[in-house]
Amino acid sequence: MISEPIPARELIETALGNRPADLVITNGTLVDVYSKRLIPRRSVAVYDKWIVYVGPDAGHTINDQTQVIEAEGRLICPGYIDAHTHLANCWSISDFLGYALPCGVTTFITEVESYALALGADGFKAFLDQIEPIPAKVFALIPPLISASPAVEHLYVDRDTARELLKDPRVLGIGESYWQRIVLKDDDRVLGLIQDTINAGKSVQGHAAGAFDRKLSAYAASGAVSCHEAITTEDVLSRLELGYYTMIREGDIRRDLEIILPLKDRIDTRRLILVTDGTNPSLLVKQGYLVDVIQKAVDMGFDPLEVLQMVTLNPAQHFGLDALTGGIAPGRRADILLLPEPGNMSPDLVISDGRVVAEKGDIRIALERVPHPEAFYHTLRTGPVSAADLSAPASNSASDHRIRIMEIQPGGLVTREQTVEGKVEGGDYVADVENDLLKVVFIERVTGKGERFTGFIKGWGQKKGAVASSLCWDASGVMAIGTNENDIALAINRIIDLRGGTTLFVDGELKLEIPFSVGGCVSELGIRELAERLERFQQMVASLGSELDSAHLTLNTLSTAAIPFIRMTEQGYYRFRENDIVGLG
Repeated sequence: MISEPIPARELIETALGNRPADLVITNGTLVDVYSKRLIPRRSVAVYDKWIVYVGPDAGHTINDQTQVIEAEGRLICPGYIDAHTHLANCWSISDFLGYALPCGVTTFITEVESYALALGADGFKAFLDQIEPIPAKVFALIPPLISASPAVEHLYVDRDTARELLKDPRVLGIGESYWQRIVLKDDDRVLGLIQDTINAGKSVQGHAAGAFDRKLSAYAASGAVSCHEAITTEDVLSRLELGYYTMIREGDIRRDLEIILPLKDRIDTRRLILVTDGTNPSLLVKQGYLVDVIQKAVDMGFDPLEVLQMVTLNPAQHFGLDALTGGIAPGRRADILLLPEPGNMSPDLVISDGRVVAEKGDIRIALERVPHPEAFYHTLRTGPVSAADLSAPASNSASDHRIRIMEIQPGGLVTREQTVEGKVEGGDYVADVENDLLKVVFIERVTGKGERFTGFIKGWGQKKGAVASSLCWDASGVMAIGTNENDIALAINRIIDLRGGTTLFVDGELKLEIPFSVGGCVSELGIRELAERLERFQQMVASLGSELDSAHLTLNTLSTAAIPFIRMTEQGYYRFRENDIVGLG
């Protein structure tokens, strides 16, 4: 439990040698992130979950019941902190920890938008229950739920509920709130949540993609204190200049670590933080979690001690957790790594809350899955669709058959509005495979109404069949893309049967399915199986003509209010600049 009281008298007595320590690490080299030094011949004593002594000799705390670990000169390092991630996606958290803990990550600060988009505030509270018994520190951020989809408005966390949640020590503040809605769109709902968070003495996490100069200043003035959306060196400097803690992403969504290379040895890095912004099953299995980012920064030539500050003390101070974690010091939680040698950032041994949890890359404790509430298995509240339901009547647009479409840009995340001549058959617009113009459908899944919109998309590239997914960013729905209405309907209906997932149909035949039956966003498959199926999805979509590097990611981001310039909703296309929802015409 994160919120349990500190047993101060027991810690004092153990530090003095009046009672034995539970665990002692001897003869190591201390990574002192407070003064950026390596200090040889240091020992660390632990009582229960707490560090009680750091110094040259912890012999006075040892008796025959004490677990003694001989460091043999290895580096005694604080546990790593991922300060911006998305754990409430894809997998069981316990399964995830089986990969993340051996990498040395012992503290996670996570967004929880997916659970809230399934069940609102009840979903967020269920996540807090999920993280309570696990052998790591997971802190949550209240999701502001900035969405382009009107269907999710009833799921918003209201201010009274947010004020109560902010009293919970596991809740560190409000999650990433897109600057456009606050600075340009007068979103008083989110601004109220921000003010309540500040009044509670907690943190407002930012998302300032594309903001600069006066807009970036206005966003900081609203209360945002961090940003993980810097994509150039200039972006980094502009955010640091305005007082933002600047998080550098290297993960599933973007890989931006190189943008700080020109700043090496030029700036104070104490307000830089390395984060993943989430990962995917394949990366998790093949590269590990965050440790690959840390190692890359060291390999790029950064001082290893500076890099370690970026994933320990810097994030701890940013979130006001440095009295709890972020360094090796008495009174802090015993989150301790043994690193084999300077420059090698993969730990030999991982201690979380005073317990050895991993060694030599392998988990050493049992990680039982925490059950999900039954309500999470009933979040697709929409009925099946027919091919006819997905028609796009030509009578609803201009007489010259010019229609509005989305065009996927290089990289697969940004989409732009275009106007093209649609292909008409039997009075309806249909996919034009030869010109890479496919149907795209979004159906909301939380109101019971099943409202839907059929549009068109260019840049997907598929020549046959259809795909669908319920992992829609910042929305509660099912997104589908296909070359014909029959396969699209089959792909959507199979997801409804699965209670959430990703599917691929070709000529009426199911080619692949990946169940995400928990809230429509979490799979009960093991992570390796999940990784294999997602890799097969990518391979199969590529075999059908797509050239996208990460088709699953592209599919799931078509609904997000975070990425410009045109997105899908159940009522039509949402346009960022115009802040409106429009149809084909």
